Amino acid sequence: MKNMEQNRKHWLDVAKGIAIILMVVGHTTIPHIASDFIYCFHMPLFFIASGFASNYRKHSPLSYVKHKTYTIMLPFVSYSAIVIWLLYTVYGYDITILISRGWGGYALWFVPVLYLASTLVMLINWAKNTYFRYGIMFCLLLSGCCLSYYKVSLPWTLSTVPYAAFLVLVGNELKYIQKWIEAENYYWNIALLFIVTVVVSCFWRLDLAWNHIIPIIPLTIGAIAGTLMVFRLSVWMEQHMKWCASLLQKIGRETYVVVAFSQVTIMYINHFFAINTILKYILLVVVLILLKYAKDGINRLLKVKIL
Repeated sequence: MKNMEQNRKHWLDVAKGIAIILMVVGHTTIPHIASDFIYCFHMPLFFIASGFASNYRKHSPLSYVKHKTYTIMLPFVSYSAIVIWLLYTVYGYDITILISRGWGGYALWFVPVLYLASTLVMLINWAKNTYFRYGIMFCLLLSGCCLSYYKVSLPWTLSTVPYAAFLVLVGNELKYIQKWIEAENYYWNIALLFIVTVVVSCFWRLDLAWNHIIPIIPLTIGAIAGTLMVFRLSVWMEQHMKWCASLLQKIGRETYVVVAFSQVTIMYINHFFAINTILKYILLVVVLILLKYAKDGINRLLKVKIL
């Protein structure tokens, strides 16, 4: 466990912390220009980060699937059951809709897509031929583009899986420029990556939940540029703003709780309380912190990572 902690890229947790905060902000009533900027990269970042952090050669395909099922899908089933019950108690949510269609635009759509995309990338990486891997990356990009162009909407957001797998593969390839990501001289390239992301977001909006990825070339450039911008910013923060990086690190390690409960918590607050926006989000933070400690306690009690 200690070796795993030493090998962990803490700035990657900082980046996830930034992205999950942006996810919550992106679902508020902020101006469209800010929302489009956030959507340009906030969900792609999680797929790219997954590819960057994964060591696919460390596991056999079977052990990898078992590991991901235990760490991703078991909590997904638990969180989904809790959220369905919460939605049912207030809104009479129909469980048959979830079974037949999936989570739709609700943030939990991300989890099974990540699971399937990661498993697919695991299988691809067992082919040691680099040209084959790049060919598969192109095929995934083309498949995602076709599904988006023809507006093919598959249950459980499965139409997003090819493009999500492409992004995971991109993250795996970014390991080759890790030294650049972690190097000094941050300011000019963070600014340049920010400008590229802003320019893309001013003309097009990426929405992975609905596989809206057309035009695919500029949106992919924006997704990668925005992700690298956050990566570089996270490295800088870890070295120059340690207190802030430490806080974001903790948030980045609890993204599952935020993904599962931020939206339903806001819905509950809106339903039961008439409070201003600032108080609403302060209350959201308090609820998420309490849920985090409740989750840790339940997992320790059961001795299984069920949440």
